[in-house]
This record gives sequence, C-alpha cells and structure tokens, in this order.
Amino acid sequence: MKEYIEIIEGIGYDGEGVCRINGKVVFVPYALRGERVKLEIVKVKSSFSKAKLLNVIEASDEREIPPCPYYGRCGGCSYQHTNYQNELKIKKELLSNQMKKVGYNGQINVHPSRQEYAYRNKIKLFVGQEGLSLKKEENLCHIDKCMLVSDEVNEAIVKIDKFIRKHIDVFDEVTIREENKQIIVVFDKIKDEEIDYQGIFLVLGRNVGIFESFKGFISHIMGISELEREEMGLKCHFSPKSFHQVNKFLFEELYEEVLKNIVGERVVNCYSGAGLLSGIIAQQHEVVGIELGENEHNDAELLKKENNLTNLKNLQGDCGVLLNGLNCDTLITDPPRKGMSKEVVDAINEMKCKRVIYVSCDSATMVRDIGRLKNYIVKDVSLFDMFARTGEYETLAILEREGI
Repeated sequence: MKEYIEIIEGIGYDGEGVCRINGKVVFVPYALRGERVKLEIVKVKSSFSKAKLLNVIEASDEREIPPCPYYGRCGGCSYQHTNYQNELKIKKELLSNQMKKVGYNGQINVHPSRQEYAYRNKIKLFVGQEGLSLKKEENLCHIDKCMLVSDEVNEAIVKIDKFIRKHIDVFDEVTIREENKQIIVVFDKIKDEEIDYQGIFLVLGRNVGIFESFKGFISHIMGISELEREEMGLKCHFSPKSFHQVNKFLFEELYEEVLKNIVGERVVNCYSGAGLLSGIIAQQHEVVGIELGENEHNDAELLKKENNLTNLKNLQGDCGVLLNGLNCDTLITDPPRKGMSKEVVDAINEMKCKRVIYVSCDSATMVRDIGRLKNYIVKDVSLFDMFARTGEYETLAILEREGI
C-alpha cells in the first residue's frame, strides 16, 4: 500500500484521527488532531479508508508515551497516547456531536474516572497458544497483566495463566471478577473433559469461587458461590452472570445522579440486572424492576429480601412485553450495547411517563432510540467516564415529555 504524509484535522467516532486524501475521509488510529503523520492505507471502503500510523512527524503537545507494553496490540485501550484531560475533551466532543442528531445543543456534564488505571473489577480473557490473552479484531495478544484492572485481578491473571497453559486445548475464555477482595473465576470449556481445579483453587487463596461453563451452562465447582458487597447502604449478592458496573469508583456517582433526577413516586427500572439500582431507588420511591435474565432476577429478589425493600417489585421477562399495562412517573432504561428493541420503544411511547432517564454504554444506539421516542425532549446529558483510557464511556440522558 502507498504511504502518505498528512495533517490530522479531526476526530472520528472511535477517537481515531481523521484526515482527507484526495477528498476521501481516512481514519488513523492513535493519531491526534493537529499532528503531521506518516500513514499507510490498509483498508479501502466506498466512503472512507482506514490507515495504519507509521510515524508521528510533528507531535501534538497532548501526546504522551503509552505506559502499557501491550498498547495498540491488545484491543483494549484507545487513548494511552494522550493525556487523560485530552481524552475527556475528545469524548465530550464525540458525545456532543452525537446528541446534536436529536436536537440537543446544551452542555455535556463530564464526570471523570477517579483513577485512570486499576479501576476495573472484571476482565474477560481469551485462551491462545501462549496462554491468557486479549484480542484486537482476530489477533490474540498474550498478557501477564492489564493496567485497567484491580491488583487482585492482576494477581489472579498470573496464577491462572500457569494453570491454563496445561489445558490450552480445553478452554477458550476465562472471566475474572472481583468485589471487595473476593474473586470468582469462570472457565469456559470447548471440550467436555473433566478438569481438576483443586490446585488453582488453593493457589488463588481464600475468598475465591471457581465456576465452569460449557455450552452455555454455568456450574459452581468449589469455593464461594457468589460475590457479596455493601453498596450505598444495601447488602448485595452477585452471581457470575449478574451485571454490575465495572468501574468500582464511579458507579456510585452515576447512581446518585439517577436518583437526583427522578420525579414523582412511581418508578420503572428496565434492564434492572441484579437489582442494585432498583434497590437504591426503593429506599425513597415505589419501584418496579424488569430483568430478562433468571440469574439476575434471582439476585434482585435476594437483595429485596435481605434489605427488606417493601417498595420494590421485581419482574422477570422481556421489557417489551412487561411494560405494557404499567404506569410510572419516571422510567429508567439501561439497555445492553445494542439498545432498546422496537417493542420496548413502542411500549414507552404508550406509557407517557413524565420523565425518561436513559443510561447507555453506546451513545450511537442511545441516540437512535431517543429519536424513536415520541414527544420527549432531551433536557440534560452527562458523560461518566466508566471506561477510562478506552474508546468507551457511559452516558446519562434526561428526557422530559412535552406538554405536561
């Protein structure tokens, strides 16, 4: 492929640098606005091209040396080549551009992560020929630590890697999750072969749970069967499949902002997971939480019972079905990355709630969904940098119904 020397003029949706060659948009990962770079075109599409950064000829003042030896190869971080304040500035600009598509031109409130590194409580690793790895596209990168996860998770990675090397052909993924210095590990098998976990269980130490997953079924093997933690005055339990925010320092700020923006007494919480947010809200309001997953629903029921939350009702099933017939003053939705289905959007439109609070880890699908909601105006938007140093962030959008 031909090499070019270009000036980076803008920022793309994933935070990569953008320039134009012969009038065509070119995306250049790890390049910053204003830099003069040497690049090579590696992929050509009808409306844009993708390039590989070969050399930075004139660097931005915002550029930094990435501290991680795997940066650019593991597929995780996207912003280690710049300082954290510039990362936040870029993310704010990207979110602002997204929100303009639904008519919002107001302020974006930015909540930085309290730590740039060592903030994650969970990591999913792939099993390659060299051991535990992260993945960029289809290329595996063997690691011995990740700068984004807690010390407890990194200590577990080193120990599990030695164990995995003895069973390379048996496993394809390993998930490690930590809460309050407790750890659960899920080993995903690709072969129905009996494995002795006693050794790795003893090596990992106390407060560890070992799980095995095969063909979608998770079995508890030994050790603790769930994670326990007290959050915002509630005793919580998390099973391996339960959703919980991965930034252990920032999620309380997010939930406090949700609480602050609730109007009325009746609240519906869609995609409620293990019920933590529903439980927090139920201390002040009447709440219905809706969750499809059976394990998450069971965790939510346990949270309700242990904390005596009489204002909380947990429903298991599809939001698109269970929302029909419900009424509330405030509806909260925190869907997976793919956003809400048409059925959920239609149900919300029929409910005519005073306020919708949309929490999203994908601003593009959130903007799509907001555009489908009838008679709602975006009043406030906040960016919570739950995924510092990566290309992702969490968005909180406050929508109010017109004519109320």
